[in-house]
Amino acid sequence: MRRFRDTVTDTAGFYNTAGFVDDTRAFLSIPARHDVARRIDAGHLARLVAEHRLSLEEAAETAIDLAYEIPRAVYPAISR
Repeated sequence: MRRFRDTVTDTAGFYNTAGFVDDTRAFLSIPARHDVARRIDAGHLARLVAEHRLSLEEAAETAIDLAYEIPRAVYPAISR
């Protein structure tokens, strides 16, 4: 997942992704899978901050966008 986030972000950026898309039918695993995806994204942002490629404020804003704003914009029917 880390390698995927690195590659996709370098190519497409953060704002051309749709959040974590889950196709599991195991209802009880969905929260855990989304939590792992958010942790991977947070770790990626933390590394960018540690490397001085992103400010802490930009990373916090991007984290909110990745976890909430972008998926909500891409899937408007779900956000009702």
